[in-house]
Amino acid sequence: MKISDIKGKTIEDLNYIKETTKKEKTLKSELTQSNEKVGSQTEKVEFSSKSLIEYAIKKISLLPETREEKVSKIKAQIQAGTYKVSNKEIARALISSILNEIA
Repeated sequence: MKISDIKGKTIEDLNYIKETTKKEKTLKSELTQSNEKVGSQTEKVEFSSKSLIEYAIKKISLLPETREEKVSKIKAQIQAGTYKVSNKEIARALISSILNEIA
């Protein structure tokens, strides 16, 4: 499953998605192993990512389209000639962009 164009993901959101996916795989694996042991008395259980999608939609709906306070603060700093970006901020933005592309 791929959800694209979701802006504003945080590391916590990505970790939640990763952990949920890992739990689903573990449960499916355990179910497969237990079904093999049972033999002919098997039950079919399917897991969906519905809760994962609902969580992502909820987080997105809480985000504003633009963060006006941050934009106006940066504009003021640029005009005053005091706007500086640290290497950590650049690295964080690059990593965030890459994570958004692969998630």
